[in-house]
Amino acid sequence: MMSRGGRRFCERGYVSRATHVNMKRVVVFVTLVAAVAPACKKVPERTAAPGATPAAVAPSARANDTAPAEATRGAASEPLARPLLWAVEKAGNTTYFFGTMHAGVDAERSLPPLVWAKLHDAKTFAMEADLDDAKAASLLRPTGRSLRDALGDDYWKKLEAAMGPGMARAIEHLPPLVPAAQLSLRGLPPTVAMDKALSARAAGERKPIVYLEAATRQLEILGKWMDVKALRLMLDELPEGERRARAMLDAYVEGDERAIVAISDRERESALRHGYTAAEYEQEMTEMLYDRNASWIDALEKLHAEGGAFVAVGAMHLLGPRSVLELLARKGYQVRRLAP
Repeated sequence: MMSRGGRRFCERGYVSRATHVNMKRVVVFVTLVAAVAPACKKVPERTAAPGATPAAVAPSARANDTAPAEATRGAASEPLARPLLWAVEKAGNTTYFFGTMHAGVDAERSLPPLVWAKLHDAKTFAMEADLDDAKAASLLRPTGRSLRDALGDDYWKKLEAAMGPGMARAIEHLPPLVPAAQLSLRGLPPTVAMDKALSARAAGERKPIVYLEAATRQLEILGKWMDVKALRLMLDELPEGERRARAMLDAYVEGDERAIVAISDRERESALRHGYTAAEYEQEMTEMLYDRNASWIDALEKLHAEGGAFVAVGAMHLLGPRSVLELLARKGYQVRRLAP
């Protein structure tokens, strides 16, 4: 039986609001892990037989879920003066791209009227994946492997200290990405996922919603890279991870794209210090970010040709080299950032 603490871990959606061990990975992970929360809600309470087929499935999170007041305490709630919003124009059509941060910002309060207006005017809303995709739950089934054995005694004690013994027991046979997601919350106030707030508004206005990729693809990528090695790294530098997460949140609130990219680039050294090779780091970024950016272009061009859309994706997908915006600019699209 899953412990009471373990059920609260899933039910409160802690897994959904996450960052990663270095800042470029932080921003990507913030978005990717959005798919984990609904799937976590489908993890059965009876997990005594790791690897068994779930006997019961809990309802998934709904698109209009709201958070209690205490859940958003400390979150950024003042209107963003410089939201990460761009207009992309070609052949008389305009598509709007908005960079999201999954945790730490109260979207309903802090997104300025300009963002909501562009969403309202758009024919179609597009986002990375369906956060309520039931198929994603299959990638979070309990396994026959013990995370405690894989981590070793020293790191298991660190995990217990960080999460609590009961919580650690509850997730012992779940994939490493589950505790990694919760640990990455440290330093960020929990909020309703920005992706959900935007998609709920679009759904309320009866807009078609387009998903750029499957949630299962996101979880497969997370499952590959959020392994025991990554979890040990996070446990080794929890205080520093909190500081980095907060710095990234501050840069996002300020709308300072240069600061976001600079924080990201500096953190490559941290990964290398913790045993990642330069080739491993580049491969991870290629799979978590660059390949996904490129894979969305055909769908985005189709949406644009059909009259444009409002596209909400993780901020790092829109910033720096090989970003979605750079790829579109290479294809002749005019890209300009908007300001309230």
